[in-house]
Amino acid sequence: MAEQQMYLTLHGEPCEDCVREEWQSIRDGELRWEGYEHCPRYEAYACDDGRGVPPPGVRERIVAREGTVHLPVGGPDGVPLALLRRVYGLSIAEAAAARKTGYRATPVEARYLSGPTP
Repeated sequence: MAEQQMYLTLHGEPCEDCVREEWQSIRDGELRWEGYEHCPRYEAYACDDGRGVPPPGVRERIVAREGTVHLPVGGPDGVPLALLRRVYGLSIAEAAAARKTGYRATPVEARYLSGPTP
């Protein structure tokens, strides 16, 4: 599950000058995510980061920008079921479904899951 910290100073609704960026990385063998919002008009800044899989809204924006990678699950060439359950917090039923159909991960998550066992 994601561990999260948030630091922010905001104005009302986002305006046309607002900039929002989110990204994932692997740092020190851990899956990490970061988000940044900036409004030059109102001099507002917001930073958000955490460990693990990003919160759903952040992950959705990363997927919209970068797409997903289909990963096989289980077996000699697939992502270990235990690792998939630990990283995504999947139930046994969700893990069983992923075993049959595979799992869609962001490119960074795919590198993390396919690398040496974290």
